[in-house]
Amino acid sequence: MPFTAPTPFAEPPEFARLRAREGPVRVRTAAGDCGWLVTRYSDVRALCADRRIGRSHPDPASAPRLWPARLFDPPGDVHGELAGHRRLRALLVPAYGRRRVAGERARAQAVLDEILSTLVAGGSAADLHAELALPYSMRAVFGFVGVPEAEWELYRWRSHWLREPGRMAEQPGGMRAAMSRMVERERGRAGEDVITRLAGLGTEAATEVLCGPVGLVEYETVAARICYGLLHLLADQAQLRRLVADPGLAPAAVEEIMRVAVPGGSWIPRYALARIDLGEARIRAGDLVVLSMQAANRDARWFPDPGAFLIDRVPNPHLGFGHGKFYCLGAHLTRLLLHQVLTTALARLPGLRLAVPVEEVECDRSSVTGGLRALPVTW
Repeated sequence: MPFTAPTPFAEPPEFARLRAREGPVRVRTAAGDCGWLVTRYSDVRALCADRRIGRSHPDPASAPRLWPARLFDPPGDVHGELAGHRRLRALLVPAYGRRRVAGERARAQAVLDEILSTLVAGGSAADLHAELALPYSMRAVFGFVGVPEAEWELYRWRSHWLREPGRMAEQPGGMRAAMSRMVERERGRAGEDVITRLAGLGTEAATEVLCGPVGLVEYETVAARICYGLLHLLADQAQLRRLVADPGLAPAAVEEIMRVAVPGGSWIPRYALARIDLGEARIRAGDLVVLSMQAANRDARWFPDPGAFLIDRVPNPHLGFGHGKFYCLGAHLTRLLLHQVLTTALARLPGLRLAVPVEEVECDRSSVTGGLRALPVTW
């Protein structure tokens, strides 16, 4: 693993066979290490909330790895991880909360409207990956989190560094110093955004969080979800027309995108902090445990006709944002940004369709978080 899906619309064929087996299974990862792969919905959900599962490893340098990228580097604070995680979440939850996201709706909408106006003025064809999803996600997320515009390029480099498969040995030159200067500028400033709240921890502690792999500014994953969701709709014009005719379907469509439009497979690497017996698996402390949200979200025990993309699927208890103590902080923001694209972009680009046969749309298999290389369209 990771396994390869035959198309952006299907899961890897190995998953159906693995879900039929009880409990996690042993696999060899792309980094050449062994770990446990969890594919059943009930198992993934249970382990997400299990106190015996975490990000830390007692010996990070020798920890088994899912992928040779800094994004998946485990910390070493096995005993203090949970308490530290709770403190950080308590600090940041208000910044990502439903009320604050609702207050940012108009600003994000203005960003999207500007991008769409540029697209429309430029003709009747575009690459929605490069010209819509990426700039919209970056500007909306950076603005929401509170990254000063002067530091946007720095954050883009940080994101690339974390995902670089070759695992560059050093951070981009001056990144830590630049982050520290940014925190110093933000200390004492009134505001509810993420950077301002982190600055209250002090320069050193805030810089450590910002330079680490904690996902606070994950605009690339939002962009990937936007592209995959649009691709699913463009490949099924009947559902696209239904959504355009009835924007009230957008909230359910957003949840279905989070369930089944999965760039990169949604592999979540964790480590066992203590022994766990699950099914026939005997997981030891320090073992790599890979939670496959993609496989769990297509478990027929929970989702009727799981391979179908249905914009009116209700209920939809997907795990696209995770579950339990590691539930995605940015869930409300991601839902908002996807909703705005589905309601605004589809209305502003009537007759939207793929500019190439669907089988020619290329997935980005070089990035650990996946996505599309391009989404060429006309309207």
